Amino acid sequence: MLRLQKHLSLRLQEHLLPLHRSASLIQLSLQRSLLSTGSATYSSPGHFAADDYLVSTCGLTREQAANAAKCISHWKSSSNADAVLSFLTGPALGLSNAEIALLVAKDPRVLSCSVDNTLRARLARFRSHGFSAAQISEFVRVAPCFFRKFNIDVKLGFWMPFLGSPDRFLRLVKRNFYLLSSDLDKVVKPNIQLLQECGLSIQEIGSLCVANPRLLTSKPDRIRAVLVRAGEMGVPRKTLLFRHAVTAVAGLCPETFASKLKMMANILGCSEAEVARMVQKNPLVLRRSMETIQRACEFLINVVGVGTNFILDKPTILMYSLERRLVPRHYVMKVLQDKGLMRKDHSFYTLAAISASVFCSRYVHPHKNVLPNLAAAYASGCNGKIAI
Repeated sequence: MLRLQKHLSLRLQEHLLPLHRSASLIQLSLQRSLLSTGSATYSSPGHFAADDYLVSTCGLTREQAANAAKCISHWKSSSNADAVLSFLTGPALGLSNAEIALLVAKDPRVLSCSVDNTLRARLARFRSHGFSAAQISEFVRVAPCFFRKFNIDVKLGFWMPFLGSPDRFLRLVKRNFYLLSSDLDKVVKPNIQLLQECGLSIQEIGSLCVANPRLLTSKPDRIRAVLVRAGEMGVPRKTLLFRHAVTAVAGLCPETFASKLKMMANILGCSEAEVARMVQKNPLVLRRSMETIQRACEFLINVVGVGTNFILDKPTILMYSLERRLVPRHYVMKVLQDKGLMRKDHSFYTLAAISASVFCSRYVHPHKNVLPNLAAAYASGCNGKIAI
């Protein structure tokens, strides 16, 4: 009897084993199918497909989404992020799709913010400092990393009275976003005090720093060194030239400054001492590239026919565009001289220095009957279409 029972048991296992294997394969296939289906949704129970949401809803690239997803991958649904996006693109702010993508790529945690307690409150604080919705949108484009964590009242409470307007503030931030993070008491205010000690008013400092915003955010020791070097140029303090000197040396290390003086001396065929005296007359010449200065000097000497002393005495002429100002105005001068409508000894610097409207009223429009094509030729030259 025992032998019969054992035999029947073995036969039963032989029949059930294929069925068990088949059931296991079916179960595994079903599990894979369910996982695949779940990964295509944003908010399945207990799972949030962060990468897909960031790409298809927020407009990020796959690479950006991979970096940003770690900040939101623990979510169970997209409901809060949907509310944030709805608010940011709504009438209160009106961010575009591109602006949303930029903001989320730089600061994905913005999607975790409370609309009422954080975002709506931050917009109200911006507006309290004079920002319009368009200017707040501009701030998002310029400094997306700071939109959520920027200390609005502390920073704007200082910058708005100092700079005078949100537009000027945004201009500076575009060039130097360290204005948003620099320590006001340890960096910014000491730098302002150093500039005031050189005789600059708050208004002049504000204007100066539009072109040189790093004057406010660099370490005070560095700014002190810049002011010493500007003073060594021999330009009197409390003058516009001194502010130009500060602008010039702020962007140049001492080695580059010395190198530029030497190269300009070689271009002009004069001594470095003569170039130093020229730079005193217009320190901003140092901001021009050596290629630009060389081409301008070659044109002035070889085409216009002025000497080196002319350039040394009037360095501002090197600040004008060669193609769009010097060349077309010299063209008009030569045409008028060839027609006997201008003295041969007329100063080219006078023609170069006056505004475009005055130049046209004096030297182009009065001759439209005698030289009907002059205005068109001059206009074409101002667009860079006259060969040098």
